[in-house]
Amino acid sequence: MNAVWMGLPARTWLMATLAGIGTGIVYALSPLTVWFALGMYALIRCAVHDLDHDEQRWVTILFVVAIVLRTLAVAALFVMTNHDQEPFGRFFGDEEFYLRHSIWLRNIAVGLPVHTSDFAFAFDTLGWTSYLYVLAFLQVLVGPAPYGVHLFGIALFLLGTVVLFRTVRPVFGRTPSLMGLVILLFLPSLFVWSISALKEPLYFLATACAIALAVKAARDHRLGIRLIVLAALAVLVVVIGTIRDGGAALAGAGILGGFAAAWIVRRPWAVAALVVLLPIATGLTLRVPRTQIRAYNLVQWAARQHRAFIETPGWVYTLLDQRFYDDAQTITDMRLDEATRYVVRAAERYVTVPLPWEAKSPAAVAYLPEQVTWYVLVALLPVGVLFSLRRDAVLTMILCGVTLVSASAIAMLNGNVGALVRMRVLAIPYITWLSMVGLCELLARAGRDNS
Repeated sequence: MNAVWMGLPARTWLMATLAGIGTGIVYALSPLTVWFALGMYALIRCAVHDLDHDEQRWVTILFVVAIVLRTLAVAALFVMTNHDQEPFGRFFGDEEFYLRHSIWLRNIAVGLPVHTSDFAFAFDTLGWTSYLYVLAFLQVLVGPAPYGVHLFGIALFLLGTVVLFRTVRPVFGRTPSLMGLVILLFLPSLFVWSISALKEPLYFLATACAIALAVKAARDHRLGIRLIVLAALAVLVVVIGTIRDGGAALAGAGILGGFAAAWIVRRPWAVAALVVLLPIATGLTLRVPRTQIRAYNLVQWAARQHRAFIETPGWVYTLLDQRFYDDAQTITDMRLDEATRYVVRAAERYVTVPLPWEAKSPAAVAYLPEQVTWYVLVALLPVGVLFSLRRDAVLTMILCGVTLVSASAIAMLNGNVGALVRMRVLAIPYITWLSMVGLCELLARAGRDNS
């Protein structure tokens, strides 16, 4: 019979002691691993709060599998890295910039000796983002953590996913929300970026929180709470601008555009007035010479940025007429019809690139299933928007606004397939929920018609 000490069996005390020793060893080797485990437990609890038992079980399973797969990917990176030749492994080449700069900033902060060139590079404005200081502060607390940083990125991404899930779940319902959750957690591109040491996970979390705050401000009728939420939203938009260059403008324009669109679509007279007055107002505005020059200069600037992408290594695609690639100086005399073709091609190729029959490399072929998924999401989006507007115009229009603003910028400026895929995936977390509403509604109607 097991001995009993303070009311507990000796076996229980033994297991608790071994667990404590194991946790201590893991914490000594990687403090962030222990904090990550505790954070993921709290995250799952938040994700399933107030859900019914069956839905709690499904959401828990999805998050546990997502966490385990991502943790195994980081562990595999550690195992496959030859640490005799390089100090740390990385999934992407750009990660070296973040890891090295954050460690330099951390060493400077704690007073460790730093080489003069490292000191200069640590404060170089090229590629600067506030995420470098976030990583540096994190490593001031726990020490250098080139692999723990990946766990931190996973936590940021999953927290952003929970924020969006908890925002859309009361409006869109159980099935569309669960289907959207599956896509966000397991779509390959999102999976890859969620385990990176880059700024994308923090940018996604900040944008998700901004959307949640915007929806809260629209729904809460208490003036005091609404003012506090709007103030927090304004601060968060500014923070987004420090994470990614131009992020504040994109997030702010998307949210404000969503508010405006929601106000209009809920008022039939406003929709009719917009349909009549918008073409007239646009025509009158563009007749002003100063406005014409500004619009023309903006299109020229975007065309130059796109042309610069064409000269980058890798798989590229074109948007301009051929004469602009033969001589960059000809962009200064771009005609209206040429500018129109450029804008139309940008929108079309944002959706279609890369075309399935253009895939030649093994990586491009491996990407085909996700590209097909992207096509399906885009095809379902109009239907999803129509049905989502009946449920909550504010949430629907904010999701559309954030997606449309970021998509427009990416479509006009890009020209590299790899970069497009990387940037386009940032819009998927927002359109996925709308597309899943459309899919569920179509399936429900098809079922009723067949019954």
